[in-house]
Amino acid sequence: GRDTLRRAPRLVTMGIAQRLWSGLWYTRAQCLQNEQTLVDNLLRNTGFEWTGRDTRVLSVRSANGDPADVVRSVSVNEAHVGNRVDLVCVHGFGQSGAGCFYASLVGWGSLGRVHLVDWRGAGMSGRPRAAKFAPSNEMEAIEYLVDGLDAWRKQVLGENAKICLLGHSMGAIVAAHYATRHPAQVRHLVLAGPAAVLETDPRLVAEFLERAGKTRATLYKAVSRAWTAGVTPQAALRLLPLDFPKKIINGYIKNRWKAEEVLDPETLRALAEYNTGVLMMPGVSEKVLSLILQPIGAARTPIAGVVQALPNSVPVTFVYGEHDWMDPKSGQWVAEQMVRAGRKNVSCHVLPNAGHYPFIDQPALVHEIVKKAWQECDDR
Repeated sequence: GRDTLRRAPRLVTMGIAQRLWSGLWYTRAQCLQNEQTLVDNLLRNTGFEWTGRDTRVLSVRSANGDPADVVRSVSVNEAHVGNRVDLVCVHGFGQSGAGCFYASLVGWGSLGRVHLVDWRGAGMSGRPRAAKFAPSNEMEAIEYLVDGLDAWRKQVLGENAKICLLGHSMGAIVAAHYATRHPAQVRHLVLAGPAAVLETDPRLVAEFLERAGKTRATLYKAVSRAWTAGVTPQAALRLLPLDFPKKIINGYIKNRWKAEEVLDPETLRALAEYNTGVLMMPGVSEKVLSLILQPIGAARTPIAGVVQALPNSVPVTFVYGEHDWMDPKSGQWVAEQMVRAGRKNVSCHVLPNAGHYPFIDQPALVHEIVKKAWQECDDR
């Protein structure tokens, strides 16, 4: 049902202790309030209703029984009756659905029922503490996240529900593995700026270190060691005092997400507050970073083989910005290989003047790509 926190949209001010160390401030209850404020602002004057849900992770192999083990989702325009298939979007590392998809939410909502599903143990999902984060290797980490998504789909959409599944960055890894394990439920797989498509050539890393100079090479090696040890950017952010975390995140959404160019001041503040809370809450599944990816962002097991092994019943669309650091050539290569193998329902789009967030940098172009993929789900 509708989230009860939606009754009082407001931002609450910090006390003195929280101002000294803002990590004390961002409880999940406050962050849910921030979610309400943000989504209400994003959908203002659209006529779209939305619902925030906590869905218990049940009836999957990695379920742990912890009542805090819930998957958070924001569902928009659920009353729409024009299509049979829902669009389900999975964010990337260190993000959440209502945050990184802010620029495309209204456009996608105009097409049908949209669900922004946060990672289990991250984003706005619960932070289970009674049960420790169990995964200890790559496959267990992927299963943990895929199980969370499947538990959500079964309970919210139904056991046999079909979806158009969009995953961004590391969320594309989750989406690709989900499609492999549940191909009958995925009518179309959209991979936006996917991580870990192909192996990183170790010669490129060696060449970088040779050119980087002593200081940058030392920094790279230090970050690599921290990455391998499981240290995450969020963990470093939580150590900062005062309002430094919020200043860093506010700068990122203004400069990289271009939010200041498209949002009014009130919604911009809500986006910054929301994203700060998401990153400052205690970490749980952010620990998958070093399990799924090698330093710094290289694949442990490339998803190219996973995608190529999908049955013909699952069309695949790659979407990149031309400046995406995930390398559009990797998706182009996979698409070409699949087409040469006889697949006719695979494509790769590289969008101009866009980077790792094509749905932010070129929302109109991505809208048309998603619209086509989504409509084809109903046509089949």
